[in-house]
Amino acid sequence: MRISQFQKYSQKENTVTNNVLLMLSRLNDLNVNYYKSIIERLNEGNEQQPYYPQPIFSQQVPMGSGIIDGQIEVKASKIVIETKLNHKESQAKLVKYAEVFNENSQNQLWHLSSKKYNKNEVYAINEELKKLYPNIKIQFNNLIFSDLIDNLEGIYEENAHDMELKLLVEDFKNYCNESKLISNEEFNLLFVPTGFSFDWNKKHKIYYCPVNWHSQDFKYFGLYNWKSVRTISEVETIITAEYDPVNKELSIHSKGHTEEQINRLKVSLTEVGITHTGLLKYYVFPTNAFYETDFRKVSHGGIQGYRYKDLRDYLNMENLKELKEIASKLREVTWK
Repeated sequence: MRISQFQKYSQKENTVTNNVLLMLSRLNDLNVNYYKSIIERLNEGNEQQPYYPQPIFSQQVPMGSGIIDGQIEVKASKIVIETKLNHKESQAKLVKYAEVFNENSQNQLWHLSSKKYNKNEVYAINEELKKLYPNIKIQFNNLIFSDLIDNLEGIYEENAHDMELKLLVEDFKNYCNESKLISNEEFNLLFVPTGFSFDWNKKHKIYYCPVNWHSQDFKYFGLYNWKSVRTISEVETIITAEYDPVNKELSIHSKGHTEEQINRLKVSLTEVGITHTGLLKYYVFPTNAFYETDFRKVSHGGIQGYRYKDLRDYLNMENLKELKEIASKLREVTWK
């Protein structure tokens, strides 16, 4: 078992903060542009400003009385992070942390937790920051741990050749999941890239993968193909099994399945071919509650592996009780 880059044996807030800072520091060590990218990505939805984590080298810079031949500029910036595990910091206490900011600096105040402030609370925090610090420009970021993971994955998708970056993403995801920093199971959508197998997956309403994939809890499952989540359903059962394509024999390693579910799996596997071997995990979806949708990715490139999305970030889930309605509404929104 490979040693993780992140300590997993404490739930204290200072340990969580340490590991978040360690992840950002490691990202900067790998490539300063990765670090620059995640800071700018996390600012999405706010007034966009370039972030400068390193010196800026310029030449032939015009000024009032002439042209400067060469210039090296280091822009001041400060990010303050307030970390909570499964609750929100009081607004009155949070805004006081902005006392450390300066006028001539890029200032960001992050609230990082498993729970987000709602829109009214975010508005109130921003108004209080303006009132208390009228001469200082402060950007407030309302973040959950899955925001860090989503943006880390986005950076990796654009730099899939970097194996050290891949390990960093995997370790940080596992740390957040195993430490229960992500607790959105009721609204969580897991979707997986299917490629050439999409028609088979859709026809038989089954998806297979290695047994150690998909460690985070979720309620909804989607099949991704051609830059869009094409289907959505819940999971009827998960069967762990080995299939012998030569003798067409199926060895079940899990319990609690009906004969109908096992027979469905056997029938579907006769179409897969000789390459489908070994111990695998099979997600079996309901035949009568499996809906097509078109939840499109609008940013550059496809996805390199499975992803999770909290549907509350895209839909008003309080008003959506039926899966068919959720599938319909997902056609109207996009993600990056």
